[in-house]
Amino acid sequence: MMKTVDVLNLEWTSYPSRDRQMATLVCNYLRHMGFGVYEGSVFNGYYLINNLKPKVIFITNTVGAGINIDLIKYAKQKNICSISLISEGNFPDNAEKELLGEFVWGWNKDRILYEDIHMQWTDRTRALTIGYFPELEGRVKVSGAVGFDVYRIALRVNKNDFLNKYNKGKFKSIIGVGCWDFGIMYPSDPRFSAWSKYYNSSERERFISDQNSFNEILRTIVENNPQILFLLKEHPGCLGRRRASAIEGLDDYENSLIIRNEESIIDCIGICDFWINYESTTAIEAWLLGKQTCLLNPSGTDFPRANVYQGSPNFPTIETLQNAINQFYENGELPGFNELDSYRDNIIKDTIQWDDGLNHVRAGNEIIDILEQKNRIELKKDTSHYAKEKYKQMILWYLSPYLSFLNQFKFYAERVKAFNEKELRKFQQTRLYEQKVFYERKGLQKKDLRKIRCI
Repeated sequence: MMKTVDVLNLEWTSYPSRDRQMATLVCNYLRHMGFGVYEGSVFNGYYLINNLKPKVIFITNTVGAGINIDLIKYAKQKNICSISLISEGNFPDNAEKELLGEFVWGWNKDRILYEDIHMQWTDRTRALTIGYFPELEGRVKVSGAVGFDVYRIALRVNKNDFLNKYNKGKFKSIIGVGCWDFGIMYPSDPRFSAWSKYYNSSERERFISDQNSFNEILRTIVENNPQILFLLKEHPGCLGRRRASAIEGLDDYENSLIIRNEESIIDCIGICDFWINYESTTAIEAWLLGKQTCLLNPSGTDFPRANVYQGSPNFPTIETLQNAINQFYENGELPGFNELDSYRDNIIKDTIQWDDGLNHVRAGNEIIDILEQKNRIELKKDTSHYAKEKYKQMILWYLSPYLSFLNQFKFYAERVKAFNEKELRKFQQTRLYEQKVFYERKGLQKKDLRKIRCI
């Protein structure tokens, strides 16, 4: 473990999940600029904060889980600066205050910004945020959508290696499906109460009908095209797994491959011929990779949503989707896709602000600004509450691999398993090499990189 740590990054996983992609881009930039950075697990966060005594804590997403915001509150109590990004950053323009609050606050029930700086995807979303929460003026910055930088930086995965890993090497044609999370429409989902204020009962019934139709249409398409592999990528935040993803039963087919967190989204899209989704910013990721996209919206596209859908044609039935597949493999084009090119240009700017691959640099420079102002401090003593939480977490983290057969340790054992330091170091090194090549290709020296700023 490093002796001098300027920045401590805390995340859930070591493998290249959505948040890991963002975090490591920023952390590697800071390393490139000469700072000491350590990437650790949120589930060992209390120990790491006290042992490493960082100047700044950096986290990609404070709103998605209770443990994330608890650690940021702890950092505040210890007098440590913190900075956050946002994972789900494409806020709908017509969101009322309650729904926008779910995007901005999530698990932060206090609705107090404990971070020193919070960075969002676009000037549009910041304006929405400040409009409802004016007290955040000056502390919400626009870095651009950091996770999308990887599409300008990362080397492409070898398609054969990817397929052979899952014994699917015989397939030459691959269609990708980016799943939506229909689980929020059900009262059993903990997010239901928030989303039910945004979608009324008739809209929720429509989504549930679409969920069933999506599954039925996709199942028929998979059955009717045994020569094509269908790669089904679950949403990383989906709690209801395959049923909520509308892909229940599709793992029964030889020509389907369901991926949750085993592979990065860039690699999943990268090996596919084109990309289907119901509602997802993965369409933008596909465009950045030069892939065509389409929608499978069985009841039509006219439901409350952000504007990403406007860049893809919709094929709402078995017949129209099959015809689109046939045409694509005959002439290389999805019907109607090229006609939407001008929409896609506007959508990219409206959704991620910049597509130059330098959003992680903008975020990193905000962290550097704080580092250059901040001297190392003596940490404040823990309150009795945090002393208890700290020791409780340490016991769970270090003993859970040995006591995973006990219910109270099972969850933590899975979290320990999801954070492999050897795997993380390999990923860091690979991505850092790619980032340095990218900076060099763009002719950017360190002094040039420091001039690339948030707004």
